Amino acid sequence: MAKEIKDRIVEVLDRTFRVLDKCYEYNDEKSGKANIQASGSRIIFPCYSKTYRNGERRISEQELRFVFIEQFNQYCEETGWDAYYSVETPTEWEYRFSGEEKPHKTDSDEGQSAMVDVCVHDNQGERICLLEFKAGNPEPFCYIKDLVKLTEEGKLGFFVQLLKSQNKATWESIKGKISADLKGNNYVCHTFGPQKYHGTQYISNSEIIIDGWERREISIDN
Repeated sequence: MAKEIKDRIVEVLDRTFRVLDKCYEYNDEKSGKANIQASGSRIIFPCYSKTYRNGERRISEQELRFVFIEQFNQYCEETGWDAYYSVETPTEWEYRFSGEEKPHKTDSDEGQSAMVDVCVHDNQGERICLLEFKAGNPEPFCYIKDLVKLTEEGKLGFFVQLLKSQNKATWESIKGKISADLKGNNYVCHTFGPQKYHGTQYISNSEIIIDGWERREISIDN
């Protein structure tokens, strides 16, 4: 059952990345264009103000999350998978993210409930998969706190990252930030653009196979 759920989530992610690639090309506020027939979504990548980051196009986890939900709904309709979702889902455990210690689960009164970006539920309401979405390459703390939640909640976990571009240094930086805390979770990273690192990368305890993915199978130790 766990493998079946994982395969379904991977398929939804694959569809999500394909649509995002098209949205990145066709739905762009900065360029003044949008085409749902070509992109498959009404999501537009907005731009910053002219006085902030020179009005460049913004790429955030919000586009990633919303397109994932769109594709999740379509997948369930097409396949008959009777699954559901919640967003900004309160964790079942309490966590401490401040202070001198690393982020961690706590049984004391010093912690508080956290939030998970998207939770997938079965038709009995049971939580069967948790997903955290991230855009760009933030500080190590941002990775650690999300990976701690995915690990401690004890469900199938996906950490999904979206990058505008990357190079070897970017990938080395990410690996250094997640290596100690990834544990049994699935890490997936999608990168836009025609450069060498375009496509989808993943790290997982078990192989993820989707025909047509542009991706390299990478070990955390490479």
